[in-house]
Amino acid sequence: MTAADYTAALSKGESTPLAGPPAASPWDPELARAMAESGSTVMEERLLPALLSDLTRT
Repeated sequence: MTAADYTAALSKGESTPLAGPPAASPWDPELARAMAESGSTVMEERLLPALLSDLTRT
């Protein structure tokens, strides 16, 4: 998942406030920054297509 995937999911709604600082992501350094700027986390259901795409890459 990238910062772009996260931002796109935010636009679809169903976010909740972050409970603490976001963890750094080794695959996309911009992801934690995007989460910190928005102050929100996205429901996992909104991210499922991006997460599955990451898992099925060969």
